[in-house]
Amino acid sequence: MKKILTTVVFLCASMMICQPSYAKRAAKPQPQPVVQDAAYYVKKGAEYEWLNNRAGAVDIYTKALQINPECNEARESRLKLNYFLGRYNQVLEDCEYFYNLPGYGPAAYYEYRINSKKQLGDYTGAADDMYEVILAYGGHAKVLEDLFNTVSNNPELEYKLKPQNHPELLAKYKNQAKLLRDYAQMYKDSHGKVINQQYYEFFTGLAKALDPALIINVEYIQPEARISPCEADVIETE
Repeated sequence: MKKILTTVVFLCASMMICQPSYAKRAAKPQPQPVVQDAAYYVKKGAEYEWLNNRAGAVDIYTKALQINPECNEARESRLKLNYFLGRYNQVLEDCEYFYNLPGYGPAAYYEYRINSKKQLGDYTGAADDMYEVILAYGGHAKVLEDLFNTVSNNPELEYKLKPQNHPELLAKYKNQAKLLRDYAQMYKDSHGKVINQQYYEFFTGLAKALDPALIINVEYIQPEARISPCEADVIETE
């Protein structure tokens, strides 16, 4: 009996001695997963693109934006990929972000925005966007051609060609009057003869609507190089 009691006392003492080290081991913090930054996912998204996994790349770029909503590189890449995937509503969400971002504005990714609206059947919105791009640039022949074609295919939108139907835009871009008047000179020859009446009248009419006091019939002016409000993106085709 005495031997058994001695054994029990020994075991209890051993447990008391070992308990602190055991508790210390049990409380040892476990390694935490590394939280990657947005730049990591931008690089990862590019790898997915290289593997032609566009849908997967969109998911990766979205992770980058969840970490840093101001990661414009990820948003730009996601915008373009969604366009090629036919996700036009998502494209417009990212276009809206850039539209309201200082330094970008209506000229940023305008082709993606306009064509996405066309794909969704919103030709009225597309026409308004084209009109604003023309104003923002102080003249844009390619977009004007697109606007005329859109109106030609949708005659009910002919009113969109008239400046008086864009009062908010006229107020917003009133300082562009002289640029648009001078841009109209592209449609005259060196002797001042109009060589494209339709385009000339559009730009001079718009300039006059912006500034009624502006003198339209001036001597030939060589249009100066335009510095775009934002470097516009051209949609790439496969």
